Amino acid sequence: MQRRKHNNVVRTEVITVDILKLKIMDIFPKFIIEEDEELGNCLILSKVTFHRDIATNLDKVKGGGMFQYDNESNSFVFHGKSDQFGYAKLEDIKECVQSGKVFTNPTLTHNISERHSFYYDSGSKIINLKE
Repeated sequence: MQRRKHNNVVRTEVITVDILKLKIMDIFPKFIIEEDEELGNCLILSKVTFHRDIATNLDKVKGGGMFQYDNESNSFVFHGKSDQFGYAKLEDIKECVQSGKVFTNPTLTHNISERHSFYYDSGSKIINLKE
């Protein structure tokens, strides 16, 4: 309920919101490749609404996509593209994995490179990124 004063008359208005019209933003497992001044290309993954939510500098993002995590095999599988940044190049993804630059936060302080296996799903085959 909202009260407004107009010409010394207090009017009360009831404001309603149509719940069905509200769009609740979904959160998805996404990744980007962003170039850091000190480390070079870094793969950053997180569960976010938009790929830009992971980035610290939008101009330095080279591409992105989605990921799936498998608890049993302790593996990440990267695939797809970012609507905002386009596809990440397989070479860039592989470089980040092999050089140990896979992070779960944009501040690049939580490195998960050594604890997991990483794969890329090209649509026709699954590629081991550590080989």
